Amino acid sequence: MSCHVLLRRLMLFLTIFCSPMLLKADPPKVDPYISRSYFTSIPFGAHSYWLQPWRAYMETVPAVDFVKGVGINLGGSVKNPDLIAEMLAKYGFRHLRIEIGWSSLDYDTEQIPPAVANNYRKILLACKKYNIRPLILLNGNSGAPCPVRFFKKVLAAPAHKGDREVQVTDVDGIMPGYSGISNLTGYWAAEALVTEIHGHTLVLSKPLPKDLGDSGASISMATLKYRPFSVPGSDDDRRTLAGWQHYVGTVARFVAQTLGTVGTKDLGFDMEIWNELSFGSNFLYINQYYDPPIYHYNEGAVWGDVVRATADYAEQHPAEFQGVALCDGFSNTIPWPASSQEPARVIALSKHPYHGRSTYPQDEQHGVLVNALGQQEPVGAFKPHFSALFPEYFATALQTECLERDAGPITNDIYRVAHGRYARVIDGHIVPCYTWITEVNMAPNEQGITDRRQALMLKAKTTARYLCFLLNKGIQRIYFFAALGGDLGLGLLQDNFLAYANTHTAYPADDRAYVSPALQVVHRIVMKMQEGLDPSLVKTRPLAVLSWKGGEQQKVFVGDGSPAHPDLTYHDLFTFLPYQVNQHRFVIPYYVMTYDVVAPFKQETFVVKIGGVEGVQTQAFVYDPFSDNTIPVHVIARDVSSITVAMPAEDYPRLLILQER
Repeated sequence: MSCHVLLRRLMLFLTIFCSPMLLKADPPKVDPYISRSYFTSIPFGAHSYWLQPWRAYMETVPAVDFVKGVGINLGGSVKNPDLIAEMLAKYGFRHLRIEIGWSSLDYDTEQIPPAVANNYRKILLACKKYNIRPLILLNGNSGAPCPVRFFKKVLAAPAHKGDREVQVTDVDGIMPGYSGISNLTGYWAAEALVTEIHGHTLVLSKPLPKDLGDSGASISMATLKYRPFSVPGSDDDRRTLAGWQHYVGTVARFVAQTLGTVGTKDLGFDMEIWNELSFGSNFLYINQYYDPPIYHYNEGAVWGDVVRATADYAEQHPAEFQGVALCDGFSNTIPWPASSQEPARVIALSKHPYHGRSTYPQDEQHGVLVNALGQQEPVGAFKPHFSALFPEYFATALQTECLERDAGPITNDIYRVAHGRYARVIDGHIVPCYTWITEVNMAPNEQGITDRRQALMLKAKTTARYLCFLLNKGIQRIYFFAALGGDLGLGLLQDNFLAYANTHTAYPADDRAYVSPALQVVHRIVMKMQEGLDPSLVKTRPLAVLSWKGGEQQKVFVGDGSPAHPDLTYHDLFTFLPYQVNQHRFVIPYYVMTYDVVAPFKQETFVVKIGGVEGVQTQAFVYDPFSDNTIPVHVIARDVSSITVAMPAEDYPRLLILQER
């Protein structure tokens, strides 16, 4: 087992069994809509069925941040990216994530070859044409982690599982330490490196995990331009980091030249440093290529090293990175990278908060359980029974790695390292570090849905919930995965439009038959955010839920009747997300955060007293972006600082619009 796997398992053990003392936390107050203790009562390593970290704070977000925060991944290759970009831009998408991997560079020249460049150029020019800002993913997937030469060799003798030597008919082009046998256990170039050559015998860095065949069989091999990332400070590691920096600069120059932005104050694109550690990241750890491991060191140090090397290169070449935002993608699937430790040149952490269905208590996360009173539960305490599948999963405390730890305004510790949006202090000043979500979505077919219309409507609901919720709770941008992916799968563009785009060069004169419900809903919400929009609004007026009634009778799960283990009801999950359009206009998505988006929902009426509004002369109405209709709102009370309204709520966002006269 590799050192980095052991390290991650040790981290998980510490997360579960060595969390900070919980009883020192203040218990939550009784039934306020917002209380910091809903988050602070759950230190890292703990989880809760009852406490809701997303209700630890409420921020009134400038509506312009919503408008600027909508993005997507392409998710595959397309014949005509112009049509794809036109539809995305028309329906509210402002960002597109595009991977230009390290292996895109030619092995000899370390430049992007013309044929490869031409494919990227088409997509980038489509983005420019329709005012979509590219996010360039810098990555080194193990299957082709850096500039690489792929080739075949022929076995001169049978090669069996467990062998550490392989005989081939010729050894031309094989470089010890850089060449190796590929794809032995998966998509992995030079997985077993050649360490020595004796005649036609190759000595391998690890035993073969399977038989390769008899004499005469062909085997896949590769030669890497650079050695895998190694011991920090070693010659191998310095050369590989220098190669990475060269790659970063080459891609930045290519994108700026393609967009025609060279020499401007904003080059018109951003960059994400690495994709996921959950797959394809073996090149980060040289010991993954050796059995037994060749070195003993902190393999996790490479995450920060690559980020710092990228930030340093950007600082040293400012003209090539004017206006280019950098985000740390190593945080996509792990909780350890912290805003307080990021270089100043990095403005965001990135996350991929995918989560499928969980059934409780079977799928409960190990570790300390906190009850509704903020108290540590003893072993064998009451646990509720329910099933959960919903977009906001990572904003709850069902898993200790909740988004609020990094995206929220409350500075908090994970093993004595400060996390949170405002945890970074440089020269005595707080330098915010935001959170981007560069991949997220739910696939209907993974839930057994085979009806196309049902799948499309489910994606409309989840897309709206992701956007309205996350962009209000501290996420600066969201990139859905993906534009492509199928009507029953992850795709937000309909299959019939993709078929059209593959056979036409002009956008349809009437696109209504081609627009997915998800895109329709996104567009309608964006349009409401844009009505009367003041793009210069930065300082917003804080709104507050002073009281709310409704949802008490519909339950997510049944408790045991005690204050420590109450029912979790839709009253607890009423979601109120204020955005401010201009000095006197607010758009407030609201809904019930149901824990099962597939299950039917019975509409509930909520009576809400909203503070921070000049209520005497305020008009209030509700817009439903799914039906494209306005819904009556009953104003129950008004005064100079609040308004009380009764409004019907669904399990998807409707928009309460408050217009002060």
